[in-house]
Amino acid sequence: MNHRPMRRPSVPAAALSLLLCAPGPGARAADAAPPRPNVILIMADDLGYGALGCYGQRLILTPEIDRMAADGMRFTDFYAANTVCVPSRVGMLMGMHPGHAPIRDNFLPHLPGFAGYMEAYPVELWPPRRTTLGQVMKQAGYATAQFGKLEAGIPLPAGTMTRHGWDYWFGFRGTGDAFQYYPLELWKNDGKITFEENRPDDVRRPGMVGTRGVYSQDLFVGEILDFIRRNKANPFFIYFPTQVPHGRSPRDGDEIQVPDVGPYADREWTHLEKLYAAAITRLDSHVGRMIRELKDQGLDEKTVILFTSDNGDENSYYKYTRRFGATGPLKGKKRFLYEGGIRVPMIARWPGRIPPARTSRLPAAGWDLMATLAELAGVARPAHTDGISLVPALLGQPERQQAREYLYWEYHMGKQQAVRLGSWKGIRFGGTGEPIELYDLDSDIGETHNMATDRPDIVARIATIMEQARAGSEFNRFWPLPERRQNQVASDKAIFDQLEHGIR
Repeated sequence: MNHRPMRRPSVPAAALSLLLCAPGPGARAADAAPPRPNVILIMADDLGYGALGCYGQRLILTPEIDRMAADGMRFTDFYAANTVCVPSRVGMLMGMHPGHAPIRDNFLPHLPGFAGYMEAYPVELWPPRRTTLGQVMKQAGYATAQFGKLEAGIPLPAGTMTRHGWDYWFGFRGTGDAFQYYPLELWKNDGKITFEENRPDDVRRPGMVGTRGVYSQDLFVGEILDFIRRNKANPFFIYFPTQVPHGRSPRDGDEIQVPDVGPYADREWTHLEKLYAAAITRLDSHVGRMIRELKDQGLDEKTVILFTSDNGDENSYYKYTRRFGATGPLKGKKRFLYEGGIRVPMIARWPGRIPPARTSRLPAAGWDLMATLAELAGVARPAHTDGISLVPALLGQPERQQAREYLYWEYHMGKQQAVRLGSWKGIRFGGTGEPIELYDLDSDIGETHNMATDRPDIVARIATIMEQARAGSEFNRFWPLPERRQNQVASDKAIFDQLEHGIR
């Protein structure tokens, strides 16, 4: 099944509500009006487009996620909300594309004249002042919980997580804390929990830790299973932003930590490659545990599971080898707005409602999840969201799917902008006066042939979109785009150097 974007009037909200209750292929007539489903949203960290078996991976074993795709729908053209974790998670949680979102980089906003960076987020930017995804589901009557790399990786003041939509939360307070898989501390509902057993060097330093210490991912999954059991009588929403397979902080060593390397012990790979693959396969087993728990509790057909990633592959975790080809056929990686930095896996499973073994080519993005989950929960999407509901596509009704003209991104390291317009992709680096590269993704998914000189009409339209998509945002003053490259900004220069000398 191929879902392609078409320009047409939006489907009225009432019609979409009827669609939610209409049985799709494979649905039973008795389920024509099911109760609102539970929702589990799993977001991997730096998982490349080609890192899963169902997206072409041949070496890393992901049988549970592959089975999830066989049981449901796999999106081929799904995009993260940005190309690094903080702005990507902000865009998803707030349902806003990067031209409107309050956070647009992992770095803090620039000081005037690009003379360094602010020391803290201005109150206008964070904590969020608009409705978040957790609040949408909480206001719809769902029990809400978040586990892992909390919120957008930006610490919130004590007592504010509940206010922003989470009845229960357990995990790391900040992005940097989540680099350590055997943490010294975690936070549960604003209370700090310490793990003295993780303090010894033989736990904190090595990549293969064995039975020593407390492994964060096993702990989170155990808590998720408990939350499912406690809330099985009422609708629940679980957000699991796992830290897998993100690498570690240099101060802790460059080895991703796992209890063991599982099936890869005898492979003729580097040590770092084994650790990387083992982390993904262990995450895969965790997905399987969640699905088995849903079945044991009689909740399998009452629960939608979504699995995606916050951005593309980061191959530095295994020293830039080409072993896994984790970006698949795509160009670029994390920190670039080429396809390899933003096109990510997206799998949806809802037995009896989402037809099995389906593939969707509908271009969609992380900021669509707010409208999608609002539709599933039976409430109106917040007025500020840039997203559309993907429920019609999920239920096998592409003819009812609302379309959009374009998708837009901007990322402020390298001052990048990108637009997807049908099969066309435009990307610009350095500033609003720099040239736009143009690629036809239908014939050139690897973005190898720049067609800008061949199609000046498309380039002109994309240039207009790049201007209009961010026009009027109240947050633009914190995220200015220069006209030309600002080579004196060290983080920008790192992008330009890779563009000129080759992206590793």
